[in-house]
Amino acid sequence: MKAFDVLSGDVPTALQAAMAVAQRRVAGAYDVDEWGLDPDLVSLADPLFALRWNIEVIGAERIPAVGGAVLVFSRRLGISEPWVIARGIRQATGRFVRTVGAPDVAPVGPLVRRFGGVLDRADEVAGLLRAGQLVGLPMRRDVVNREHVGRLEVGRIRAALETGVPVVPVATVGREIGREWQLVVGEPVRLRRKAGPLAAQELAEATRSVVQELLDESLPATWWW
Repeated sequence: MKAFDVLSGDVPTALQAAMAVAQRRVAGAYDVDEWGLDPDLVSLADPLFALRWNIEVIGAERIPAVGGAVLVFSRRLGISEPWVIARGIRQATGRFVRTVGAPDVAPVGPLVRRFGGVLDRADEVAGLLRAGQLVGLPMRRDVVNREHVGRLEVGRIRAALETGVPVVPVATVGREIGREWQLVVGEPVRLRRKAGPLAAQELAEATRSVVQELLDESLPATWWW
């Protein structure tokens, strides 16, 4: 594309939108919410994310259109899954995902917060859920075999019980160095009986089991490593 084409307005819509966002930021006309999310910065970076990852979302209609929810997703040893979840769900539903696990160390922590990352603290997660936000909850990266999901710690899911929001399982399928990813969203996990002292433990185990089932059904038969 020639330089005069840009000046004449013959540019893709996405680029035009990015230019408009950049102009607002130069003018100081942008907002950051109380948890640090910067929607304009996400919009500016989105074309780069689109070049890095091509994401297919299956079952996006199972994610609540409004209100709080916890998205429990599988994660291996790489760094792609939180970013893939955030962009894929945003593209499919128009909603931002606040992923648990942002480091509480500058300058990385504040930067990750600008893209939706939040601290791994029960009070912060509960506050987000009460405010009607989607919270992404990664499973522990304690397995090497891509065919098995990691652990889901009880303490990480307790806020969902306390706030009464849906717990939605999501299997992430893709390779760290690859571009093609698939997110498979399952039905919200519900306890079979009334909440009790072991409710959080039961919810964690039930959710982990469903994520494993989704992953088993989604992995190609020839998948290796």
